[in-house]
Amino acid sequence: MREEKAGKRSAEATKQKILAAAITRFARASYEEVRLRDIAADVRLDVALVHRSFGSKDQLFAAVIAATSPSDLLTADHEALCAAFARRNFAPCQNEGLQIFIRSLTSPLARSALRAHCSRDFIEPLAATLGGPEAPQRAALFIASTIGVAILRDILEIGPLCERADTDRQTLIEGLLASCLGVERRAGDVVAAPGD
Repeated sequence: MREEKAGKRSAEATKQKILAAAITRFARASYEEVRLRDIAADVRLDVALVHRSFGSKDQLFAAVIAATSPSDLLTADHEALCAAFARRNFAPCQNEGLQIFIRSLTSPLARSALRAHCSRDFIEPLAATLGGPEAPQRAALFIASTIGVAILRDILEIGPLCERADTDRQTLIEGLLASCLGVERRAGDVVAAPGD
């Protein structure tokens, strides 16, 4: 029994190492340029173990997308949701998920995985909490706004969005996101994000 548990822990640790190496690779190169044997070499494993752990490059890429997305921030409290995503846009972060997103847009296979992830893990659950006929459009606009702000800040490095975050800028982003969701807010409202 102990050996079985140790084996499972070891397999999970190996899987996490592979996933970390894959995140780094996909953040630096396009989907087509990333090779499983390079990921295996990064963690000093045989490529067969990468296949055994994840099945295929497509499945590994799907795991990478899931591991680097902020879907854990989704909440039914829409004001807190807006605050969490606004704060995340100004948080100093490694933005690997955004790099992966940008580098993957040219690949039809990767784009399909990104589309499925956005729909399944963001737009559909968020729309379900909103309700009403406009819910899918509102949820899609919310996600589009967060991605757009992140691209302008982290990729294009647009000055006003790169400067040290202050309450005014965060409040503006929260207001933008709140309007996407149809959340009524009073001017100047700042809502504590989940985990505060």
